[in-house]
Amino acid sequence: MKISYQISDESLGEKHFKDEEKIAFETADTIEKDLRKQYQTGTVKRDVHAKLTGLVKAEFSVNENIPVHLAQGIFVPGKTYQAYIRYSNGSALPGRSDKKPDGRGMAIKLLNVPGVKVLDNAKEASTQDFVMQNHTAFFTSSPSTYLAVMKRINGNIFDKLSLPFVLGFRGLMLANKFNGGKISNPLQIRYNSISPYQLGLGANKIAVKFCVKPISAETDTMPQNAEDGFLRTAMQNTLNNADVLLKFYIQPKTSDNMSVEDYTIEWDEQQAPFYEAATIRIPKQNFQTTELDNLGENLSFNPWHTLPEHRPLGCLNRVRKIVYERISRVRREMNKVPIQEP
Repeated sequence: MKISYQISDESLGEKHFKDEEKIAFETADTIEKDLRKQYQTGTVKRDVHAKLTGLVKAEFSVNENIPVHLAQGIFVPGKTYQAYIRYSNGSALPGRSDKKPDGRGMAIKLLNVPGVKVLDNAKEASTQDFVMQNHTAFFTSSPSTYLAVMKRINGNIFDKLSLPFVLGFRGLMLANKFNGGKISNPLQIRYNSISPYQLGLGANKIAVKFCVKPISAETDTMPQNAEDGFLRTAMQNTLNNADVLLKFYIQPKTSDNMSVEDYTIEWDEQQAPFYEAATIRIPKQNFQTTELDNLGENLSFNPWHTLPEHRPLGCLNRVRKIVYERISRVRREMNKVPIQEP
């Protein structure tokens, strides 16, 4: 089934870029070509977030006292969902050492979520996804620039040397920050949606962003002589000893100056405060099992795998609608595995 391109909602501040739909499909073609070239043999990994740190079981409990205007879609006061959370690195290199600077990802999949979903080929799915990063801004807000980066990132040395000219100084600084940084434990850091999402339907719909923060301020020290996969060990050590509690927050847009199209600028938390919406509990568990590792590799996390009340907003989310579905389909085809949704 061909995935339809998303129409912009001008009432929420969306506006299409020139040739945006064409660029989206060209971006999907570029990434598919790179994947097929990279994985001529062996298991095909994701094009980003390729290294699985761990897939854990969790509970997502909506607050009883969530503000009324935020109690939309899955945010039913007092409702608890079972969930899976996938923690990962940010790069396309599944063998990348945890000791090297990288972005980090947190992808949440809520189970048994009733209602028709947005994605054309997954309308009957019973899950809802939230996809997050450990940064607050992206390195571009332009579909054409994003495509240019994708064309160069796996190219020859001359292609890579031209990246600073493609991104510009500010974009390059954001890219270095987005792909940089070191952490000691994925369970102890903040994650952000970066891009905005719709909340609600009809006259009540608004634009929002999400974030997740640990309740505890405790952080592990960086280990000396760390192994390449030390983050997985750090997660397991934590979950051997205690449950992990996180808070899920919603940040409503409060001003027309807060763009839903420009992901390079974060929304000021003083002007647009976050509201606590839910508690995530990751119970003590051994997640280092073949079953969970296989599920973590084969599950597809897609911001468009959602109820209409939480539709992704902005240009790069519209591009991602095409790209994420394509890459998921290509991986399933090349790995000869069926669609897996819990």
